[in-house]
Amino acid sequence: MQTIISELSDEPELLDLMSQWSNNNPAQDRFHIWLSYWNLLISLVSRDIRARYRRTLLGPLWAIIPAILATLIYSFLSGLISVDTEGAPRLAFTFAATVPWTFLQGTAVRIPHGVLANGTLLRKMPVPHQVFPLVVVLTTAFDFAMSFIVLAVTLQLFGIPITAAWLWLPVLVFMAGFLGWTVGIGVAAFTIYRRDLMHGIQHVMQVWLILTPVIYSAKELENGLQLVHSLNPAVGIIDGFRRVLVFGQSPDVALLANSLVITCAVLVITYPLYRLLSSYFTDVV
Repeated sequence: MQTIISELSDEPELLDLMSQWSNNNPAQDRFHIWLSYWNLLISLVSRDIRARYRRTLLGPLWAIIPAILATLIYSFLSGLISVDTEGAPRLAFTFAATVPWTFLQGTAVRIPHGVLANGTLLRKMPVPHQVFPLVVVLTTAFDFAMSFIVLAVTLQLFGIPITAAWLWLPVLVFMAGFLGWTVGIGVAAFTIYRRDLMHGIQHVMQVWLILTPVIYSAKELENGLQLVHSLNPAVGIIDGFRRVLVFGQSPDVALLANSLVITCAVLVITYPLYRLLSSYFTDVV
């Protein structure tokens, strides 16, 4: 207990919440249990965001730079292979897909690292293991929000107006985070025990990127790889962002429904697996 107290000595609010969990009363009413859970979640998110940008030269700009660099590279590549942007400016066409993809990918990849980084808490305090993937989703959502501001300004510079279709954005953001969380907990369930698999997940994500319409349009994928178009849950989400932001259109509801169904099907596997294996995390983290 002294170890965890010394590590959290500069975080009194978080330490107090951790103590609440260690003294959890099963007879406590459900409202206060969920309130404690929510307060713990927000405190961990705040701690991680501050820790990520503390003592950095550019601070929160690091949340924006990866998406911008990826957009420039993808735009260059799409220009080389003459990708059809359906009449939209190439940079806007690519940027509108890169930002949500970075959010989705970052969530899936960071969840295992998020669990490992909180190994001390897992060993010393009875913290619910489900909280750490949610912390990663919310901290990555902060990066997404920062990048989205730049994206929105960029679209305005290209003369692309804000339309009523933007009302779809909360749905699309939720689905991107939901898919990233679903994949991430499945990855965490295995990589916590076999750390070398963490190196492989980056290569898997690169393949997933190629099979997702980030550089090219969803129509090209549908015409060339119908099976991938149907089974890749990221297609409807990424295409939805592009339709809404660049073309001012509602997303393809059928594609979104397909993405949701596939994500839920994956969740049926990954969530029970994560719950089962996470009960042994304290032995290996």
